[in-house]
Amino acid sequence: MSTLTQTVAAGLGLGRLPDAVRAQVESEGRIVYLAQGVLETAIFRHYKAPGVRTGRRRISFIGYFVLSERRMVVKAKCYNEIIVNVAFADDVFKKMTFAVRPGYLSLAFDASAQSAQVSGQVEVRVHLPDVAVAAKVLEQAGARIA
Repeated sequence: MSTLTQTVAAGLGLGRLPDAVRAQVESEGRIVYLAQGVLETAIFRHYKAPGVRTGRRRISFIGYFVLSERRMVVKAKCYNEIIVNVAFADDVFKKMTFAVRPGYLSLAFDASAQSAQVSGQVEVRVHLPDVAVAAKVLEQAGARIA
């Protein structure tokens, strides 16, 4: 069941996978898992970026979560737009920490792995309707899930 926030966001077109991103993902293989308009929470610890410094901050937003045969894409719109867009074969993906919790999938990573201009720890909690299915796809791609 969607929340009022998700319903309003869907009406405004927020949290929808853009056509350009869909084309990029599909060019590398078929989409195996797609969740649009999902609630996501980003937790920043000791995060530093140009113009931004925070000891600990928690931000919620509406986004999307995509798994293809070769890639994971998660949209996180906060501070500057953070898009986790990694191939399963990349070292960044192998260094990510995944955890399945009741109602959400957690992925944590060092922010400097995404860009040399930022540092700190980032955790993105994606509230998926079927967490077990997404976790299974990630495990098949080689992710370590706690």
